[in-house]
Amino acid sequence: MQKNSIPTDRAELRRRVLQLFADRGEPLLLHEIARAFGVSSDSDEYELVRDVILELTEEGALVRTRRRRYALPGMEAVFYRGRFVVEPSGASYVETGNPSMPRIIVRRRFAGTALHGDIVDVRLLPTPPRKPQRGEVVRIIERNEQPIVGTLESDGSFYFVVPDEEVYPFDFLVAAERLGQAKPGDKVLARFLRWTSPQHNPEAEIIEVLGRPGRALSEFESIYREFQLPRTYPPLAVTVAETAARTPRTVGEREDFRSWEIVTIDPPDAKDFDDALSLELLPNGNMRLGVHIADVSAFVPEDSPLDREALERGTSVYLVDGVVPMLPEILSNDACSLVPGKERFAYSVLMEFRPDGERVSYRITESTIISKRRFTYEEVDRILERGEGDHARLLGAIDKLAQLLRRRRFESGGIDFSTLELRFELDGNGEPQRAYMKGSTRATRLVEECMLAANRCVTEHVSALSRRWRIRGGLPFLYRVHDEPDAEKLRMAVAFVRSLGYEVPIGRGGLRSSDINRVLALVAERPEAAVINMVLLRSMAKAHYSTTNIGHYGLGFTDYTHFTSPIRRYPDLVVHRLLKEYSLGRPAPQRIAQLRDRLEPIAEHTSERERHAVEAERASQKVAQVLLARRFEGAEFDATITGVAEFGVFVLCDEIFAEGLCPVRWLPRDHYVFDERRYALVGRHTHATFQLGRRIRVRLEQVHPGRRHIDFRYIGTSTT
Repeated sequence: MQKNSIPTDRAELRRRVLQLFADRGEPLLLHEIARAFGVSSDSDEYELVRDVILELTEEGALVRTRRRRYALPGMEAVFYRGRFVVEPSGASYVETGNPSMPRIIVRRRFAGTALHGDIVDVRLLPTPPRKPQRGEVVRIIERNEQPIVGTLESDGSFYFVVPDEEVYPFDFLVAAERLGQAKPGDKVLARFLRWTSPQHNPEAEIIEVLGRPGRALSEFESIYREFQLPRTYPPLAVTVAETAARTPRTVGEREDFRSWEIVTIDPPDAKDFDDALSLELLPNGNMRLGVHIADVSAFVPEDSPLDREALERGTSVYLVDGVVPMLPEILSNDACSLVPGKERFAYSVLMEFRPDGERVSYRITESTIISKRRFTYEEVDRILERGEGDHARLLGAIDKLAQLLRRRRFESGGIDFSTLELRFELDGNGEPQRAYMKGSTRATRLVEECMLAANRCVTEHVSALSRRWRIRGGLPFLYRVHDEPDAEKLRMAVAFVRSLGYEVPIGRGGLRSSDINRVLALVAERPEAAVINMVLLRSMAKAHYSTTNIGHYGLGFTDYTHFTSPIRRYPDLVVHRLLKEYSLGRPAPQRIAQLRDRLEPIAEHTSERERHAVEAERASQKVAQVLLARRFEGAEFDATITGVAEFGVFVLCDEIFAEGLCPVRWLPRDHYVFDERRYALVGRHTHATFQLGRRIRVRLEQVHPGRRHIDFRYIGTSTT
């Protein structure tokens, strides 16, 4: 429809709106509907469109989805739209974002020509009761434009790219005229061209030669190219950042906390310090915790070239060999960073807690601070252990409060998952020299609880303003939400835990977070604790950003957002701006409408960028694992089964923490049946069982650096 084509007759507008939905065949946001009629969000016509949409919804002619979209009744009952995902194990599914059907399993033969990352329409297939819903891809809506990294090979007649990523279970054909300067054996970057039939291979063209496969620099470089991670910023964005960094700043109307005892606690290699802590013991016996966050919004003008670039990136990406920051380093590592001894602008959340950990009051204020000391986690752990050292009294008091907050969080529904993070040490040439697992400590838990408290506090503050101002639907806001787990996935996880001999108590209302905590506490000191944590964690929904508050199941919070990392996460920067705007008073209705329309796309985009960053970080770790593993070909290790599929088991070996596949052909000779309920491969004749979490002995048989693939051979039972 053309601009200014909105009908003046209300009945005609109703008809045209319904026709728009029929033509589009998909749910639409309010601003998408208005845009189709050429209507801007600050016009009177926009309000007319809104009124008609609400009117049609009240009559039942339209329905409103959970994510603020509108649709014809039954529109989502026929097809579900979502992102096609392929796991390295070969499992594939569609993530719909629909609460009634969040994930639909799609087996390869029903995927058509869908590639990992494509946006597709899927129809449901008949599925046995109590089984995960299955479906079939019927239409590809949008192709994933992410380039393919792989090795160019030739069989003498054809050229083809063998992808590094296991999410592509096939090779990509390359015509001779589309090779560019690439030669067989080169590490290349390819662009998808077409895929006309599942009976043939997809086609691609070479767009860049990255080097020879197997070299650390080439392999790590491939991650940047594959995930299109930018190395530089647009010139206009750099100009804005440099101007902001050089502009003299004074305390002005900000609260002056420069004399306070404030410290930062970060990893030893951190350069961007965006959070600092203080704690004061009050005369009434209460404690006032200060969480001071870098005020990035004071340096990044909204809708400036710098702001648009930060939004496009969405988040900083932390790879094994470096960081791709959201903001230029002149801001992220200097002007905005809360470096010790320097005056810095902050946004402070001051929370008063009673001795039992209950928050009784709070203030949110713009401030100026000076960090008195930069601590690493390791330094704080030593001080807490010994009870002495720089700022020992402050750190001890914060730790005591953090433990209270942690206990209260678990008592109110938070889940006590324990996770480990894989880290690598690189030499001067970028070659991995060592791998190690890093878990939580008193220091990391201290910081975590303080950040959670601040994030929760600012969200509850906005909810309170919404009630006070009687804002229908609440003030526009960006929430960090985590839905309840899918019932079927959780049921399968419980069945697995029970197969290990543990009784899982389930309350009348089904499995609650408190039940999960009891299981985790029961197995905490057992060898299978890690795998039970992993299985239960995998059954959880994924957290994301949303303008609709459904709470955070994993944390047990009704109100939650991200506020504490604006240097590296764009949603936090948005939340800062919203808090500042709401501190000035109730926004006008027209402004509320503008904010709602603006925030929904930001929520979707930043959720997608976060997912993209996680995939890049995992691929970077896989590169490091493979590069390290190739030095140990032929060596034997004790290992843990971390995944089970019809074609073999995935194992994580001790000492070097390399993860790869032990294929069925290298298990004891038998015909193996995949037991989906027990997460196990079971030999039909010998009854040999290879179950998730089992400890086995393996030989590191083959390493394929170019394909990021490691093969293991089963040797016997683990010695540990």
